[in-house]
Amino acid sequence: MKLNSDNLLKKQVVSLNKHLPRRRKTLAELLKEERPHVMGADGTRHRFKKVELEKIAGIIDQEDYKRLKLPIYIEIESMTSGAVIRGPLEAKIVCKILEIESECKNEIFIYRPQIKKLRIEFPTTTQYIFLIR
Repeated sequence: MKLNSDNLLKKQVVSLNKHLPRRRKTLAELLKEERPHVMGADGTRHRFKKVELEKIAGIIDQEDYKRLKLPIYIEIESMTSGAVIRGPLEAKIVCKILEIESECKNEIFIYRPQIKKLRIEFPTTTQYIFLIR
C-alpha cells in the first residue's frame, strides 16, 4: 500500500511543477528580449517584468549576467517549513533583497515571511519548485 501512495504523491508533485520552464534563460538573454519570457513544460509562456530584471542586474556584476539563470527557484520540500535558494548568485540576490548579511554562500534557507517578501519583490523572476525527499 505504501508504494502506491508514494507513487501518487510523486505524480502530484510532478503535476505541481508543470509550470517550470523547459529551459531557463540567462539574465543577459532576457535583458536583450523585447518581451522577456521562458516557455513552461506545460506549454505556457512565463513573462518577466523588465523592472525586476533591471533590479537584479543592479545587484550582480555585469560579467555574471551570463551565469545567472532565471527564474530563481524557491525550493519547497515536504519535510521543512521554509525554502531553499541554491546557487551563489541566487543566494547573493536573495540576501540583498532580504537584507541578510550572513550565511550567503552557495545556498540559503529562508522562512515563510521571507518567502512572502521575496515573492512580493520579485513575482515574475522567482518560481516555486516542489520537491520530495
